Amino acid sequence: MEQINEIVAERRTYTTNSENHIHRYGQLILPIQGELSIEARTTELLLDPETIFFIPPECLHRFHSDVRNEFIILDIPTFMFTGSELQNRVITCQVNNQWKGIRYLILNEIEQKSLNGSALKELYPYISRYLFHEQQSKSIMYIHEHYNENITVQDLASIENYNRSYYSEWFLKETGKSPSAYIQEVRINKAKELLCNTNLPILHIAIQVGFEHQSSLTRIFQKYEKVTPSQFRKNNLRN
Repeated sequence: MEQINEIVAERRTYTTNSENHIHRYGQLILPIQGELSIEARTTELLLDPETIFFIPPECLHRFHSDVRNEFIILDIPTFMFTGSELQNRVITCQVNNQWKGIRYLILNEIEQKSLNGSALKELYPYISRYLFHEQQSKSIMYIHEHYNENITVQDLASIENYNRSYYSEWFLKETGKSPSAYIQEVRINKAKELLCNTNLPILHIAIQVGFEHQSSLTRIFQKYEKVTPSQFRKNNLRN
């Protein structure tokens, strides 16, 4: 799969041919005209000019269009996402005045042929704000703020005012993962940050990210990263 090093904006059209696609970067679709039938994870949507759609990195998706169409596509490299943004979630949201302004700015720059990585990088914080932070559910925000604590599914369900059974189904649809798997990934991602950016002993890192024992961190870390925390730190030492 292709990787990119900077954010890229293009105007694109789609045909009636149904295509399967997957890439390592995130992709934001801002419709201009027409419709696009798209499937990603458990989401099936007829995307129209009033809807924004975000596809996370490494998410298989299928799309086609039966009508005349045009879209602004933003390809966003993975490193531009923060830990709380990179949740592997498909996101849909309605076009409001903020999104209309963002779409206008991007489209105007494309038409003037003056759009570059620097301009998009300056615009990205606004895109991120309206795409992720104002769309994020309270329980998912709670996980990212309390990952080092003992979090139960019942706790999370109560935050959303759902019963436990329904919440687990809802969470799987939202993230593609069970609540327990999602919590583990958040903890592992935080552990990776600490391994790369601090000299803390691995036992201390394990405790800071919510594991009672170093062995627990090592076991889960190997499951996700295929190496031990010590090996990961050695392979990612900052010069």
